[in-house]
Amino acid sequence: MWTTNHFPAAMRSLNPSTRAKAIEVANRLLEQGQVDNQRIVAISIEEARRWARLEATHVEWPTPTVRTFA
Repeated sequence: MWTTNHFPAAMRSLNPSTRAKAIEVANRLLEQGQVDNQRIVAISIEEARRWARLEATHVEWPTPTVRTFA
């Protein structure tokens, strides 16, 4: 199992939130045990980058202001 302090060198260049997501995905794949470690790292980095792109494009809609007329 990998942690935010102990992770594959390939994840070093990821920003902290993307790395955390990659670690989460990698650990899930490790638990399943169906893929070798090298492939797990590649898949987890790819998925984390996809997640980061989606997070970056997520825009909160502004709350509409309701005007009352007296």
